[in-house]
Amino acid sequence: MRGAAWDVLSKGQRGFPGERGMTRKLMTAFVALVVAAALGACVPGTYYDPTDRYARGLRLFDRGQYANAISLWKPLAEAGDCDAQYRYGTLFFLGAGVQQSFDLARDWWSKAANQGQYRAQGMLATMYGHRSVTTGSFIRQFRIDCTQGCGVPLDLQVAYEWRRLSHDLLPRNLEAFRRGAALEVAELEAELTPDQKADAERRIRTWVPTPARCVPREL
Repeated sequence: MRGAAWDVLSKGQRGFPGERGMTRKLMTAFVALVVAAALGACVPGTYYDPTDRYARGLRLFDRGQYANAISLWKPLAEAGDCDAQYRYGTLFFLGAGVQQSFDLARDWWSKAANQGQYRAQGMLATMYGHRSVTTGSFIRQFRIDCTQGCGVPLDLQVAYEWRRLSHDLLPRNLEAFRRGAALEVAELEAELTPDQKADAERRIRTWVPTPARCVPREL
């Protein structure tokens, strides 16, 4: 069977002039989309960057190839790459390719958060606030659920501090995420005593990235 696609092309070849013109326009648009996709896959700094080991690991993780993702992320994380530290910690939280460990997840998220990785800061806020959040990439999403504690005692002040820092470091173009983070900041703030709020604000003002500020990738 030739199918509908053949019928459309056949009409464009043998039909009225207007139909032929429409078919040519559709084919031109299709080719343009294919070329744009191919070029986008080669642009450095994107999800499809062929040279960035972190981005390659992210693509492997999204396909469920955890061992291969670990082989790329672990050396980067150990070398101080804050994005890889965040993702490596996520593997331990999920038990994806490694034995599940909330302690190791928190340790790696803390390393990334201390450098200014706002996603890792958000994960620590979720942990200490005993909250739940959906995260991931534009390809794959999953739930980080700490409503049962995730092995850490409830500490609303620490959760507020990390969420405030995460909100303040979120890129301005991620407006929807900033609005969601602002709502969570307000919810946590409402649970603090005046003394906790004052102490949290002091700690936020004096916070500095350690050992240095990182610039998270936007993939």
